[in-house]
Amino acid sequence: MRIYDQIPTPADFVKINCDVCLKTDGWIGLRVAARNVAGEVPFAGVRQVRGFWPPEVAECRALLFGVKLALKYGYKKVILESDCQHIITRLSKASTFLTDLDSVFNDIFSICSSFDYVHWSYVKRDESFIAHHLASVVLFSSEQVWENFCPSVISPYVLMDKLSND
Repeated sequence: MRIYDQIPTPADFVKINCDVCLKTDGWIGLRVAARNVAGEVPFAGVRQVRGFWPPEVAECRALLFGVKLALKYGYKKVILESDCQHIITRLSKASTFLTDLDSVFNDIFSICSSFDYVHWSYVKRDESFIAHHLASVVLFSSEQVWENFCPSVISPYVLMDKLSND
C-alpha cells in the first residue's frame, strides 16, 4: 500500500483530513474534516488551544483530535490525511523516540489500536483545503464539532472534492 497519495475513500471507511493553524498570539487552531465514500461530512471539528507548540507537535495534536472524533463516532476503518509529510512518515513507520512529539504519537497509536484499519496519507497543502478552510470558522467556545452537518464555510470545498472524486 502506498503511503504518499490522496486515495479515494473506500466504501466502509471514513477519510479524516487534519490541519493546524498557528497564530502569532499563542493560539493554535486544530481543524478536522471527515468524509465518507458519498462525499458527505459525517463530522467536522475545530478546537482552539493556547500554547506555543512547535509546528510538528501542533500537526500531531490535530491528528490526535481527528482520531478521538473518529473513535467517538464509532468508526473502525480510517484514512488519516495531513499535509505534514514528516509526521505521516513517522506514523506510518510507527517510529517513536523520547521527545515531546513522541508522547503525542503514543496517544495517537493508543487510540488507533481501537480501529480495525488505519491508513496514513500525506496530502499536499493545496489538497488539504477542506480542513484548512475551517480556520475561518468563528468559535463560540474552545471546541466546536458538527455531526452529519457541513459548516457553510467548507461546503463549496466539500462539493469540489466530491466532484473531483466522481
